[in-house]
Amino acid sequence: FKEIPTMKIAVFTDSFLPGSGGTERAVYNVCKSFKNLGHEIIVFAPDYHSDWETDEIEVYRVKSIKLNHNDMAAVVGWEYRKILKKVKKFAPDIIYYCTISMMAGCAIKIAKKLKVPLTATVHTKFKESFYDSTKSKFITYCVIKSLVAKLNRTELVTTVSQDMKSELSSYGYRGAVKVIKNGVADPCTPVCGGKGEIRGTVNFIFCGRLSKIKNVQFSIKSLAILKREKNFKNFTFTVVGRGPYLKSLKRLARRENVFENVVFAGFVGGRKEMSACYRKAHLLLFPSLFDNDSLVILEAAEHGVPAVTLKGCGSSERITDGVNGFLADNDERKFADKIYEIVTNKALYAKVSANAHTVLADSWDKTAEKYIDVFAPLCENCKNK
Repeated sequence: FKEIPTMKIAVFTDSFLPGSGGTERAVYNVCKSFKNLGHEIIVFAPDYHSDWETDEIEVYRVKSIKLNHNDMAAVVGWEYRKILKKVKKFAPDIIYYCTISMMAGCAIKIAKKLKVPLTATVHTKFKESFYDSTKSKFITYCVIKSLVAKLNRTELVTTVSQDMKSELSSYGYRGAVKVIKNGVADPCTPVCGGKGEIRGTVNFIFCGRLSKIKNVQFSIKSLAILKREKNFKNFTFTVVGRGPYLKSLKRLARRENVFENVVFAGFVGGRKEMSACYRKAHLLLFPSLFDNDSLVILEAAEHGVPAVTLKGCGSSERITDGVNGFLADNDERKFADKIYEIVTNKALYAKVSANAHTVLADSWDKTAEKYIDVFAPLCENCKNK
């Protein structure tokens, strides 16, 4: 790594471990890598009503309200003075927030009070997320207006995909946005090579939160078309995850006559356990338009499992169709045709499976270094002032 000044970074987030989402893991990994690079880190995150802790990073837990099994809203008002005291003692060079909720407001307020540079990363398409949760256009509108107001008070905004950059523009944010994609655990040594030929039962997999916006229902309907119209029956679709849409997905699988082919595996925790799931899989079905730079595509690729995604979305930005993954139109029948083409063309599958690891980009340490590169000028300008 090149020589960079040591920084003290205070991170504010509503998405952190032990939460089980991709944003939670991404924030944790980049913070861990900040420390690996020699920087001092303190993270302010919800308590998740859990005793889970880590010795790798200093974490100050804020009282929170449970929204669902995974999402928490930190109640900053109860502890603002304690948080401010902790931040003053830490004396950060920069404040960095990865949220738009209460923790973002807290970060903005403290940065202004302490005259510290402020930066943010936006991981999530909040418009879809909040409308999916509330079914209210008015609430969603208010949330988006609040997000833009927070970003307008932030000196530097980054995000993880070009698609999300366009999304922020659609919200009405007119400031500059820099794209820094997520990292991977070890981009140099994939866990295993390509899968080679598909023999016997074809194993499809999905990993993620089971909500409507993740679009698992799209995959189930596409597989039902294959089974019904192509007489393609020798397959298993393993759905790894939990969430509010589970019952609806089970009903859909029964209605589409593929319930016996779909395994709802529930939440799988731990890298070793997930690795075992990927080792059994041949294809990751990931038709989500909601995700930006999904970690599951990278994790599957480490195991020689190519992804099938939709064209023109954040999750497809790393993929070249027929080279290191597969792209399909946003149509269930065309998605089914793409899957059938893959599983019946052994040479194509073997080539793409072997190339799947090429979607892997930088390590988390390299990714963290990119953040530091854009933080450094802010800190320098602040010192000069």
